[in-house]
Amino acid sequence: MALPAIVGIPALVQFLIKILEWIVAKFAARVTTRLATSLAWVTFYLGLVVALAATFSAIIAGISMAMPADLARGISLIKPRNLEACIGAIYAAKVAMWVFQQKKQLMDWEQMRRFI
Repeated sequence: MALPAIVGIPALVQFLIKILEWIVAKFAARVTTRLATSLAWVTFYLGLVVALAATFSAIIAGISMAMPADLARGISLIKPRNLEACIGAIYAAKVAMWVFQQKKQLMDWEQMRRFI
């Protein structure tokens, strides 16, 4: 009489394993969806920032080339030769700080959200 009880145990174990697999799959799908969405937004923001930096550089170069020769000579006596590089470095530092703040804020939001 003990044999039928022992035969049912592997089926019960398999059933519990299937339930555990389903729970893990749901959890993984939800986490990866949220992670993909977050990465897509970060990529979008970084693309916008890079485009803004390129536009800013183009504007500075365009202003320098559009000046009359006498005005350009007069400004060149005052401004350093590497003004564009200095402005670019300052802007790059501000962008890096902004990216760090966005990453920190995104991590704080992810820690506050429930996964299941």
